[in-house]
Amino acid sequence: MKTKNAWLIRPYPQKSQLRLSEFMEGGIIAIGWPGIGDLTGKSREDLKDLLSRPPYSYEGLALGKAYATIDIFLNQMKADDLLLMPNGDDIHLGKVTGDYYLDSSVDDNESGYPHQRKAEWLKCLSRKELSKELCSSLKVPRTVANLTHHFAEIDNLIHDRENIIPATDSVDVSYPLRPDYNVSFSIPSDITANEAQRLSAYFASLYFKD
Repeated sequence: MKTKNAWLIRPYPQKSQLRLSEFMEGGIIAIGWPGIGDLTGKSREDLKDLLSRPPYSYEGLALGKAYATIDIFLNQMKADDLLLMPNGDDIHLGKVTGDYYLDSSVDDNESGYPHQRKAEWLKCLSRKELSKELCSSLKVPRTVANLTHHFAEIDNLIHDRENIIPATDSVDVSYPLRPDYNVSFSIPSDITANEAQRLSAYFASLYFKD
């Protein structure tokens, strides 16, 4: 069975140019980087080489961000993957319906969204209808980003199903505070270093006499 993914896509293929209406009315998603031709069949390394030469001549971090973004759009997205497109408080949900193609009619710096895929836009929600975890993931400053860890929630939102967040696995911990007294509590199995420090600070505040 093919694994489906979920992706964040922003309607700003040339950064400052909002293309929301083109995306919605045309049933597409798109990214920028005009002037580098049809990318069909290009590997990640091909993209890296292409973007390191004119007209972009990227290097370093700029090069890494650019070819990673295009590689996701070109090689990692698949038909039936879910899409989430934020625009202010509006959250548009849909799915990928087609393969990559080059639209030469907008392959210029003025239009600037030649690299496209067909998409079906299914629903528009308010940002407040998303979980805090999903909202937090939308803060990533990228044109395209992987949201597959939120696939279930996005799928539930599209199909009007209640979003049930599975309980986090926990670990029972017992600490011998005194020879005759153990402290028992539960912590999430994926507790982070920051969370452990906060827990330690909380325990440090629990005393009633010096």
